[in-house]
Amino acid sequence: MNVRQISISEFKAHCTEEMREVEKGNVILQVTRHGKTIAVVGKPVEEPIATLLGAGKATATLNESYDPHAPAFDEEDWEMNR
Repeated sequence: MNVRQISISEFKAHCTEEMREVEKGNVILQVTRHGKTIAVVGKPVEEPIATLLGAGKATATLNESYDPHAPAFDEEDWEMNR
């Protein structure tokens, strides 16, 4: 895939044509203003939802004092229960 820099004024003048090239997957555009990149325009990566589900699996750990049967909070900590 080709990465190409394009000025904001050129992008505005040829937006439709440039977006067609992006849509085809032929190019990723770096839109610049005064030589500095202000946006990157590219076709989105279409990942199956199955790859996103479970992405954080096995990344959290519980300390040894965790009790799954203990209350989630101490009732005395809540003003409405006083």
